Amino acid sequence: MFQSDKKSPLERVQKSLYSRDDRFPESPRHDLHARDESVPEEWKGEEPRPEEVKGSMKKIRKAYSYLFVAAFGFFLVAAAIGGYTLFGGKNFVSVQNVDILIEGPSSVAGGDVLALNVSVVNRNTTGIELVELVAEYPEGTKDPEYPERDLGKVRFPLGDIGSNSIAQKTLRSIMFGPEGTGREIKFSAEYRTAGSNAIFFKEKSYRVAVSSSPVLVAIDALSKVLGGQSSDMVVTVSSNTPSPVKDLLLSLEYPFGFSVVSATPQPSYGNNIWRIGDLAPGAKKSFAIRYSLEGQDGEEKVVRANVGIQSQSNEREIATTIISRDHSFAIERPFLALDVALNGERADLAAEPGKVVRADILWQNNSQGRISGARIEAKLSGNVLDKGSVSVENGGYYDSLSNAIVWEAGRTAGLDSLAPGESGRVTFSFSSVSSIPGESAINPLISVSASAQGGRVDESGAPQEVLAASGRSVKLVSNLSLSARVLRSQGPISNSGPVPPRVDQPTTYTVVWTVTNTSNSITGARVEAALPPYVSWTGVTSPADANISYNPTGGIVTWNVGSVPRNASVGSGAKQVAFQVSFKPSANQVGSAPEIVSQASIVGLDTFTGATLRNSAQSLSTRTSSDLFYKAGDEAVQE
Repeated sequence: MFQSDKKSPLERVQKSLYSRDDRFPESPRHDLHARDESVPEEWKGEEPRPEEVKGSMKKIRKAYSYLFVAAFGFFLVAAAIGGYTLFGGKNFVSVQNVDILIEGPSSVAGGDVLALNVSVVNRNTTGIELVELVAEYPEGTKDPEYPERDLGKVRFPLGDIGSNSIAQKTLRSIMFGPEGTGREIKFSAEYRTAGSNAIFFKEKSYRVAVSSSPVLVAIDALSKVLGGQSSDMVVTVSSNTPSPVKDLLLSLEYPFGFSVVSATPQPSYGNNIWRIGDLAPGAKKSFAIRYSLEGQDGEEKVVRANVGIQSQSNEREIATTIISRDHSFAIERPFLALDVALNGERADLAAEPGKVVRADILWQNNSQGRISGARIEAKLSGNVLDKGSVSVENGGYYDSLSNAIVWEAGRTAGLDSLAPGESGRVTFSFSSVSSIPGESAINPLISVSASAQGGRVDESGAPQEVLAASGRSVKLVSNLSLSARVLRSQGPISNSGPVPPRVDQPTTYTVVWTVTNTSNSITGARVEAALPPYVSWTGVTSPADANISYNPTGGIVTWNVGSVPRNASVGSGAKQVAFQVSFKPSANQVGSAPEIVSQASIVGLDTFTGATLRNSAQSLSTRTSSDLFYKAGDEAVQE
């Protein structure tokens, strides 16, 4: 390559910088000239015509339209190919080709068995695997084979279903619900496909109507009641099906101002819920409620009775209501109001035998005029009444032959003329016999029936008789008793160890508890006692399957007695249990007879009175005086 002799401007500048001669010759100066920046005000070329512009725009829009149509067409083709590949391809499963077919009646009688033939159909060209039919029943639906069991959500494995194949299952259930209502069962088929862990499903619902109720409910009560006066109501639940109805619950809804005085049988929960349990075909159960109703004159109140299947999650609630019935009461305000209070309470009383009961008969004139010549009478009934205990105040007199107490004008102050709005009371007292005779030993009670009468002049000036009535009852509670004794050489359990007990050597004892009862049945009875720290529980009991337990925390021994029948005595229905304890004395207990079981207490519910009964038995020590072979000194700890 030849190098040019001609130097570039940069090389010439470099040479000048390093030259010994004059550095830089003077550069000529140049003047700056202003540029003409003016813009023409008119187009120099020919102005385009409007039709040419429109034509150009149409061409552009048309091109874009073709492009959009082509893109959309491509999308449709891609979607079709994808859908076919996913759902309709020869080797793929489409959920649209899986179906659930349900055959069964459109209605069923409540409490009858509902049979449904359910089929899972696979119309795909390949099979589906691990198929499960899931049925979700409405709450309260029962299993015909185990009527006490709720069905809820149930799974039925169907295995694999091949191409264009079907799997069938017959499902049976017992449906409940108010007559004419619909009940819905939800079905789903869950399955997998070959080579995939994903779970696919198909859903379908089936609705069936409840054509009739398996139970009927009736309310027998007055349609008009006197405000504040006691009245009676009977609710009857009867079977309406040839099959037993399981786990029934009766729930009453009371209006404001409704007070329950008493109920037979006693409510299972609160004052308005009864557990009916199982109702056999053709059977009926009645529930009597004595009540009082407060309200304004002419006001209407409604009581509703609901019967249904008891909830398994909450025993106080109805899972499925089978039938409901309403009863309306019209409140009338009496001209003369009368009520009875026992020991200060306007309600029935549960009392111990032999205890004195105070009774007050309360009256009030609700009319706009005076009531004259009033007479009040109280009648006592019941063969457990101690006639000699009756004491009367306020000028009344007692006729022991008729068991009637009478207060009347001329003898009792204030009864000659009762002013409008005036109120008052008369009082007496009585008691039951202390020892209840055998013929009266079942559900003993004393009834108090009060009545009043007088005269008034109505709005037309005509004389009118005024009447009033009320009543209460005194129910005698049962005598639930507990006795405790300790044995060494007798009883159902064999014991070991030295007698008298010796320091640091264990000696075992048998503790025996016995429960007796008198007039009324007892439920939920329970006995508790505590073992001191130096006494241990061996776990030996008699009978071996006795419902007795020991809690090391606190050393509590608990015996769940359960039900105790009326008139349960030793040798005839009494409940008894025995258990063994081991006592290992310390040096500081030498010469003493240490306690080995604390005082035992018993609690139970009196089913007749509704009262909770309590009693206790003495604590037990090493003094085995109940043992036939006991001798003085056997109780004292020796070294």
